[in-house]
Amino acid sequence: MPLLPTPAARILAEAPYEDFVRDHSPLLVVLFCVLLALLVVRLVVRTMTRLILLGTLLLLSLFVYVERTNIRECTQTCECSIAGFDVELPACDRDRLAVS
Repeated sequence: MPLLPTPAARILAEAPYEDFVRDHSPLLVVLFCVLLALLVVRLVVRTMTRLILLGTLLLLSLFVYVERTNIRECTQTCECSIAGFDVELPACDRDRLAVS
């Protein structure tokens, strides 16, 4: 008993673009692979950008946490050392600090 083609197979077999696809299948496969590669590259670039930004924010947060006592000293004396550099706050009012 021979297998009868399904309706979908008959539609595809009678499709007007069947000859085009058969003649240009290598080109279509290459175009599909290039498109897929571009999508993968875009995904990787976006992911790496997010990871770099997240890492930078984490390092900045760690720096502020480690230097928190020095930052507190800056607000109280208008002079301090942050990360080994002497810092003097130019807009700091020493008279206000002396009264407190």
